[in-house]
Amino acid sequence: MDLSTIIGLFAFGALVFLGVVTGQLSSALVNLHAIFVVLGGCLVAMLINTPLKYLVKAVTDLRSLMFDEESVYPQRIIPVMTELAEQCRKRGISALKDADPNIAKGFLSRAAQAALEYNDYDFVKQVMEQEINQAVDDVGEIANVFRTMSVLMPMLGLLGTLIGIIGVLKDLANPESVGPAMAVAITSAFYGIFLANMVCVPIAGKIRVRIWLDVKMKSMILDGVLEIMKGSIPLVVERRLQSYLS
Repeated sequence: MDLSTIIGLFAFGALVFLGVVTGQLSSALVNLHAIFVVLGGCLVAMLINTPLKYLVKAVTDLRSLMFDEESVYPQRIIPVMTELAEQCRKRGISALKDADPNIAKGFLSRAAQAALEYNDYDFVKQVMEQEINQAVDDVGEIANVFRTMSVLMPMLGLLGTLIGIIGVLKDLANPESVGPAMAVAITSAFYGIFLANMVCVPIAGKIRVRIWLDVKMKSMILDGVLEIMKGSIPLVVERRLQSYLS
């Protein structure tokens, strides 16, 4: 988990704790009406709006997209690729078969395998770039799930407030019930705005950043493999990859 995520989560927890201790966040904020309208309505709307496979991936891949550290530090790829270039210099391009299958979730291994099987610079470049672009599209759709939720939740919160106000207006003859009923109604808007801006928008933003860090890492790997295919010495491979960090 990168430092900004850790700080953000601790700050969020501290704000909630201080709000409860100082009485700024009261138990009146917890009610089934708001939860039912905002979360239930958002679930229904997303099922109608988004293919099921992307909803499932948004849940199952959330931890890896938010917390995996590998793509945050693309500079770690440079010594790996330099060492691989050194091995190929000594043993020939067949040394690519020993590429670490755990690097970039197997991308290095797949790029090395393509280089060994086809030994065609342009073809390998085209195929692996297509894989990178496809991965960007897939993860981008997951980010869009959370962006869409961030748009829907405030509107559903407003809808919950309107539903609650209608209930209040139907019972105006009982003044004692108006205050509590209005509090319940307005909390729907609170839930919608809170969940959209404190959960969905940050997650979508974090995923967007991880997408481009992942693209940078995979581009470095592909360039390294292509340089090895050209027979470049390890020093050239290293200098080529360092250009990504400037």
